[in-house]
Amino acid sequence: MGKASAKKKESDRLEPSKNRFNKHLIHCLLIIAIGILAYSNSLDSPFQWDEKDFIFQNPIVKNLRYFLEPSKAKGVDPDFYIFLRTRYIGYLTFAINYKIHGFDVFGYHIFNLAIHLLNALLVYLFILLTFNTPFLKESFLKRNSNLIALFSALLFVSHPLQTEAVTYIFQRHASFVTFFYLSSLILYIRGRLCMGDQKTSHFKSTLFFILSLIATVFAMKTKENAFTLPVVIMIYEFFFFTGLMKPRVLRLIPWLLSMVITPFTLIGTHRPIGEVINQILDPSLLVQQEVSREVYLFTQFRVILTYIRLLFLPIHQNLDYDYPAYHSFFMPQVFLPFLFHLAVLGLAVYLFYQSRLKIPDWRLSSFGIFWFFITLSVESSVISLPMIICEYRVYLPSIGWVMAITASVWLGWEKLEIRFPWLKKKVILFFALILILFSALTYARNIVWKDEVRMWKDVTHKSPQKARGHYNLGLILGKQGQFEEAIREFQITLKLNANHAKAHNNLGVIYNYQGRLDNAIKEFQSALAINPNDANVHYNLGIAFGRSYLLDDAVREFETALKLNPNDANAHNNLGAIFVQQGRLDEAIREFKAALEINPDHVSAQNNLKKFYPK
Repeated sequence: MGKASAKKKESDRLEPSKNRFNKHLIHCLLIIAIGILAYSNSLDSPFQWDEKDFIFQNPIVKNLRYFLEPSKAKGVDPDFYIFLRTRYIGYLTFAINYKIHGFDVFGYHIFNLAIHLLNALLVYLFILLTFNTPFLKESFLKRNSNLIALFSALLFVSHPLQTEAVTYIFQRHASFVTFFYLSSLILYIRGRLCMGDQKTSHFKSTLFFILSLIATVFAMKTKENAFTLPVVIMIYEFFFFTGLMKPRVLRLIPWLLSMVITPFTLIGTHRPIGEVINQILDPSLLVQQEVSREVYLFTQFRVILTYIRLLFLPIHQNLDYDYPAYHSFFMPQVFLPFLFHLAVLGLAVYLFYQSRLKIPDWRLSSFGIFWFFITLSVESSVISLPMIICEYRVYLPSIGWVMAITASVWLGWEKLEIRFPWLKKKVILFFALILILFSALTYARNIVWKDEVRMWKDVTHKSPQKARGHYNLGLILGKQGQFEEAIREFQITLKLNANHAKAHNNLGVIYNYQGRLDNAIKEFQSALAINPNDANVHYNLGIAFGRSYLLDDAVREFETALKLNPNDANAHNNLGAIFVQQGRLDEAIREFKAALEINPDHVSAQNNLKKFYPK
């Protein structure tokens, strides 16, 4: 009888744990299912915008040996070498993608979506662990911690503002750094919780701390906003754990020392640090608006307000915002947002104070607010980036938003439930409706990402006075053979920015293809007046002169193109063709041979050489 009673007690003790595991498993499956449904139409979306530059034309992505011997990449392209040093982990994943399936876009999207789903699961685990820390393990919301963690993760995984970090393949850096960021913090929390458990060994907590440090280093080598990770870990330590001050500070030193990784990496590129920071934080090769550090900082007060608006009301999303720059701190558009942010930070301090005196649950909301502003600080402060506002920059900060909002709303409902018991089901229904809405908006936003023309038409519709959107739309329309539409977009580009050399050049290419040679020559000459050292434009002008039988002018342009780019096989071949028309066969043969030395598979040069030099 005694044994039976003991077995029953043992069964009763284990059953809650089993139920909790089953509940967590169902929650995780739900998070994954919602994420997959929201992004189910994004897996065949094409490479967009600068992905062609930073993935297609990146020699580092195409050769894994550069990751084993990074110094060899220095001779390939100095700009790509900078990215290899500063974002080693992110570019390594692109290289692995390429090694497995080349440029098949499906594999890249699968990887991006998998990281996003893992991040949502980490958000779930992070909030669950936070409710096991000393300040919250006996809190008012503890009994609903599973649901708070669930809805926080669901808000994160379904929010349409995340699409730029998930569907835009190149911005994998933003989601992947979040993976390591959360992993490092979770491992640190596990280590700290082990220290308070007498049944676990000192070895176990030390192991978690070492793994957390490794994840921190990986985060630092993925994206530069990981610089804030040690600060967040430090704040978390003093928000949610207790103990003597000295050992707690000493324990944090390894993480604080890791903050030197990013600046030392930048110094090692042997380029001006300001130039390198600008390039790696926002690596776009297109025409961009650049502002001073002061103007950028003033404008960011307004930008952060826009980010907050998008988190609450995710409509009118845009890949390329036409955002005004503000030149004075005392402009209402700057000063009022600054006061708003100051008030929000003041609220965070007040909630922290209240959590010490009355309601410990407010600590989670306070920490979420600090998380949001701290994780935004690298890209929304005094480092002047070419693009003033980008949605992918909110991916990591949004975690602070979801935890602050979910905890605050739930706490408010819990307080009201004391007087109105029927409200409990209402809060779940409220979150469910928000999730359905967010998932639908994410699905709809991904429809825009599915087609390049649709994407840039969306941009030009929302930013009609911005030249870059019209230029990119014209570029895509031209590649698809929609020449009249492309001409119209390039002409709009030039109305908005008369010094857009690339628009002149591409307009000239279309005119040349249409046989409108005088117009083509005029556009190429206009492009060269803006940028006289563009080898590609000299080459294009040489083609137009050749087709117009202005042979001496054609020779001059091809020779100039080859001075600027001696390894252009096409320029050598076309210069040889002009020499043939001029009766200069020896010089023509020399150029055909030069073309074949650069590219032995150049079919036109092979045929020309056989025709004029049969030996």
